[in-house]
Amino acid sequence: MITNRQIGNAASTARIQQRASVRRTRRGAALLASMFVMSAVSMIVIGILQTETVQFAALRNTIDYDRARYLAEAGMNHALSILESDISWRGTVVRTEFPSKSGEYYTAFAADGPDGTVQVIGVGEVGTFSRTVQVVVKQGG
Repeated sequence: MITNRQIGNAASTARIQQRASVRRTRRGAALLASMFVMSAVSMIVIGILQTETVQFAALRNTIDYDRARYLAEAGMNHALSILESDISWRGTVVRTEFPSKSGEYYTAFAADGPDGTVQVIGVGEVGTFSRTVQVVVKQGG
């Protein structure tokens, strides 16, 4: 004769076996889910880093572009200061590194223009950028 206790043990054993089989079928689900999440997060981080790298390069180019303009103006002002002390001077301000040992240069040229004017051109060089400014000066009144 089968007792209630034996029926209970059999039912309990059946439940344990059922849970074990469910666990066996779901064994890799957590690993797959975590791998998917890690891949998605990695892709997002790589995208952000790439965007930041491009923005940093653009900012660096903007800074160099502006510095080349400032150096071109410095070269032009250098030539204008020479003209102020010697109105007959026409020539070239040699390539000057400014500030010293920076790898950034300016140069300037002064030449006669039409109707008694003097054309002064300043060129600034920073990295791969070169900027030019030009001014026309009228002598006398």
